[in-house]
Amino acid sequence: MKIKVAIVDDHHLVRKGLRLLLDNLNDFEILFEASNGEEFFSILNKQEVLPEIVLIDVNMPVMNGVQTTRLLEEKDCRIRKVALSVNTDLETVRNMIKAGACAYLFKDASPEIFHQVLLKVYEEGFFYDKHVIQSLVPELGDQAKYNSTYSPEEKSEDLELLKHLSARELTFLNYCCSEMTYKEIADEMEITSRTVDGYRESLFAKLNIKSRIGLVIFAIKTGVYKIQ
Repeated sequence: MKIKVAIVDDHHLVRKGLRLLLDNLNDFEILFEASNGEEFFSILNKQEVLPEIVLIDVNMPVMNGVQTTRLLEEKDCRIRKVALSVNTDLETVRNMIKAGACAYLFKDASPEIFHQVLLKVYEEGFFYDKHVIQSLVPELGDQAKYNSTYSPEEKSEDLELLKHLSARELTFLNYCCSEMTYKEIADEMEITSRTVDGYRESLFAKLNIKSRIGLVIFAIKTGVYKIQ
């Protein structure tokens, strides 16, 4: 069964190129295209079959990528949202990820990378490379400057939460800040996928966090994960 995809991009040639690429990859079925977020939702609301992945251009008129991603996340968080852009600006990446994007793909990515990322997003629910992870810190590579905006009260509360994590949970938390999928983390830690699921759910509960991005931000803030 093919993965159902929708494309949202204001450039006709880009949409045509993406359609051609996806058709050639054979794993995907394009349900529809839209030129901006407003048109996308107009079409989506009439669809009986929903897309499983939506490719969303960051810069669009009428309703841009961040607005489209955020609204789609509110409407149906099960739909995977993949940001598309030529923009490598960290603030742009961070805004799309925080809005709910499961991955951030640059438009000059090779067909092989494009294929790999979409499959990982479909199977794992996300794909965050090092560029995306680093974008979550406002001042890239400057942990001290970032920590200066981290209030003593917040830091004290978060460090208290760290005391309730086991050594294996801390190891898992560190791996969450990598590009590895949960299955790859399980292999690296030499545990089952079910155990990884257990670690993830335990951290969600103990830290009052609901997503992997939340775990990454917590790990960076508390110094569990050091930016290279």
